[in-house]
Amino acid sequence: MTIGIVGGWESKAGLLVRNTGAKKQVSQSVKVQQMLTMVGNDPNALNTAEMDKQGLRRNIKGFDPSNTSVKQLGNLSVFLRSRGLISEITSFTLLNAGDKFDRFGVTKDVDAKFNALEYFATQLDAIQNNGLNGNAYGKNLIPEFKKAIYVLQNLKTYGEGNAPKPADQGVKAKA
Repeated sequence: MTIGIVGGWESKAGLLVRNTGAKKQVSQSVKVQQMLTMVGNDPNALNTAEMDKQGLRRNIKGFDPSNTSVKQLGNLSVFLRSRGLISEITSFTLLNAGDKFDRFGVTKDVDAKFNALEYFATQLDAIQNNGLNGNAYGKNLIPEFKKAIYVLQNLKTYGEGNAPKPADQGVKAKA
């Protein structure tokens, strides 16, 4: 038997908040865009020359971080880590993306699509707004979430075929 209203709750930044039906999507989208603009872009987060050398363009082609699943992102992070392209910490950060967990911390729906860039931008915003910057754990998460955003942005660019060519391509100096 339940007491009170049971519906209309959703998980936000690890807390249950009441879904009032207000038009938060537009304001959140603006907030996410502001966070992504503030984070910027780091074209050196992934070694695209090494990715080309390993012939990975066909594996990454069509990757869209704004429409991915927990399972796809997890498989991609393991793949990149096994190739030595991302660190183990970045791989774990990408593996743990998503916000639908059961009470034991296990991801509920691994095939559900979500926006990974929005997820990490929202997490960064929550750290800053909830005062976790002073917390050692929160301070350590900030650069990792930024690196995850950089990696996702670079994977999208690389998969679209718009990755910048390395500056030293074609130059073979002998000592």
